[in-house]
Amino acid sequence: MPLSPPRVFFEQHVRANYEDWLQHRTDERRAKNAVADANNMAARLFHYWKALDPSRIYGARSEGQYRNELVVRECADFALVRDVADAYKHVELSRPSRRITRYDQTAFEGTRWNEARWNEAPWNGQLVVTLDDGTTRPLIKIMQNVFAMWERVLKRMML
Repeated sequence: MPLSPPRVFFEQHVRANYEDWLQHRTDERRAKNAVADANNMAARLFHYWKALDPSRIYGARSEGQYRNELVVRECADFALVRDVADAYKHVELSRPSRRITRYDQTAFEGTRWNEARWNEAPWNGQLVVTLDDGTTRPLIKIMQNVFAMWERVLKRMML
């Protein structure tokens, strides 16, 4: 059976899980589902286009190459989505290009006075990704960037 167009997966899984999480932003299970499907979207596009038109996947010969191209050409935050999804799945990462190493580097964190960037963090706390270098990023901002990337890519591919 042929793989369905990537837009179908995007609407039924990526968008559905993302919007579900947006309604429950501190729910770690919903966040992990949204992150996993945002990451899985790369595999769907790669496998759909690799035989039909490799130029649409930047001529990548593997999913890994395609993911790297997405980070460079489309959205640097896709690297973090990949890391968060892989860390959740594998517990600990050893990939040299990773920016996080363990699953527990994504966690709920209360917001303290004068700690978050203005207009980026809710006062009741949020899920935060702590990078290996000690910096933190709100998961919601990372996901907003990656979700917007997928919408742009699909629109450009007219899917």
